[in-house]
Amino acid sequence: MIKNGNVVFTRDFENRKRHAEQEQKLKEVEKRIPPGYRSEIRMYQKYCKETRQLETIESLMDFLFVSITEEAVKKNTWEKRVVALRKYFSVTYDISFDEEIRKTVANIRKLYQEDDRKRLKKETGKLPVDLDELLNIIDILDTRAKAICLVNLDTANRPNEMVNLKIQDFQLDGRIVNVFLQKQDKWHNKRLQPGTVRAVQEYIKEYGLQPQDYFIGRRSKGGNFEGVKISETAYRKQLKKWTGYTPYNFRKTMVAFMHSAGADLSTIAKQTGHRSLETLDKHYLNVADATVDKFMDYKK
Repeated sequence: MIKNGNVVFTRDFENRKRHAEQEQKLKEVEKRIPPGYRSEIRMYQKYCKETRQLETIESLMDFLFVSITEEAVKKNTWEKRVVALRKYFSVTYDISFDEEIRKTVANIRKLYQEDDRKRLKKETGKLPVDLDELLNIIDILDTRAKAICLVNLDTANRPNEMVNLKIQDFQLDGRIVNVFLQKQDKWHNKRLQPGTVRAVQEYIKEYGLQPQDYFIGRRSKGGNFEGVKISETAYRKQLKKWTGYTPYNFRKTMVAFMHSAGADLSTIAKQTGHRSLETLDKHYLNVADATVDKFMDYKK
């Protein structure tokens, strides 16, 4: 190839082309807003519409202020809101949080330090449920629902981990399912109970599932099964409909059961996929009331 009297080697041209394509792809990745942020973004957009404000830094600070003073959201929810909207403004309006904006956010955050808002800093989260009661509920479900619920219980999967499972991720002979942990950006093997393996085998046989099918899939209004990926929101609603509980109730129930059975933190983390033992201990392992009562019974 000849250009302006200079010889341009084909390999150099291909390299430059590939580098440009990579740079473009990385820019697209950087501009991508995670699905988990959409709910907070919609709430902000709705607030702007209701208050007849444009989407500006001023209306954003107003929204964050009102979120505490009027909506009284939990602090951990508020912090997620800040992260989501910071990304939204960066992608949509090319506005980054400079020192002045960060200072304003920090001052708004200090509202949580006031006496009448200290309870908003409590991190309660979803609670574990009675395992026997949950298993009784699962036992009477249909083949598909039963298999999905048992897998969620065994693996203590997060919603995003459940909706991304495919049939090809199961190694039923070895009682293993390979789960992609988005938080750690890696694949991780989780164990399955023999009863769960049988339930999954029955599900695969009854529905004629193929390796490329998504494990949860969906049923159309006509009752036909489609092995497609569903949203995390749809999955939460489905699990709630089947059992009355959320995926995080399932997750905490398995953690609590393993802990009460004598498993140490490392063993629990190996099954759940927790990277931090401190997070596992702080947010998942609360001593049950029944255990406290047992050691307070001085009237025996």
